[in-house]
Amino acid sequence: MKYFYNFPELPFIDHSVITIGMFDGVHLGHAKVLTECVKIAKLKGIASIVISFSNHPSSYFNPKHDSKNSLLSPDIEKIEWIEKLGIEYLFMIPFDHYIAHLPAESFIEDILLTKFGISDLVLGYDNHFGFQRKGSVDFVNEHYSSKIQAYSIEVAKLDEEIISSSTIKEYVIQGNISKANTMLGRAYSLQGKVIHGNHKGRELGFPTANIELNDTDKLIPGLGVYISTLKVNDQLVSGLTNIGKRPTLTQDAYISIETHLFDFQEDIYGKEVELYLVDKIREEKKFNSLQELISQISSDVQFAKSQLAKIHITS
Repeated sequence: MKYFYNFPELPFIDHSVITIGMFDGVHLGHAKVLTECVKIAKLKGIASIVISFSNHPSSYFNPKHDSKNSLLSPDIEKIEWIEKLGIEYLFMIPFDHYIAHLPAESFIEDILLTKFGISDLVLGYDNHFGFQRKGSVDFVNEHYSSKIQAYSIEVAKLDEEIISSSTIKEYVIQGNISKANTMLGRAYSLQGKVIHGNHKGRELGFPTANIELNDTDKLIPGLGVYISTLKVNDQLVSGLTNIGKRPTLTQDAYISIETHLFDFQEDIYGKEVELYLVDKIREEKKFNSLQELISQISSDVQFAKSQLAKIHITS
């Protein structure tokens, strides 16, 4: 897949199938839209194109909006997951004054038709585009049916609940990672680099890999202890992750992400890793003594190993 951060100045391609959206998380609902886009493109032998945004529209409409820790999938992750679904071209356009005020007619005529030779438009059930959200499947089929066929993809649901980025974000914030994972269609993950911490875990007998996130826009799950697996050096290692402020040890002002890896002794400081969260097992809490903390961690490790064995994930 090829990706770009601006629209082409000249006509880019003769014929294409296009979908438009933020696609934060590239969850199961998004996958239905993107898969249909690829399917139509392959049937017609034409290009599949995604037009997305490099910043969330809310950051334009609300300038005071802090994007830190707000996205399920920052750019590098979104690109990866969209590519895996078979899309050929991805345009990650800044959502700015131009895009916010671009009439739907201009979006269709000056961009979709002129630059991309669109023949088919695939949108999610509630997706709109153009100034004041005027552009829709019905709008396109009513005014441009001689040139474009527009399709609306049915809503994706889990247990009668609509799968959406905002819903998944709430589950991630709550720490209900198992529900978030089901809606995503994969384990929620955090990408970053292993850095030196204060080595308190090693002193307690449970050394940890402390992870510094690559992208500060990445949404951090609710504080607590999680069953997890860590991808490092192309291998998966099972572990137990604490996301929190370590109230028993240091009461940090910041949120740390540290993982105790099972039966793993390698030096991975400075390594790029990806942490996959499987399930949350308890809230973070302050213990009355270090011995009480050690006892709880021992119990957490045994429980995590038993749960991972049930789903056939071992280090």
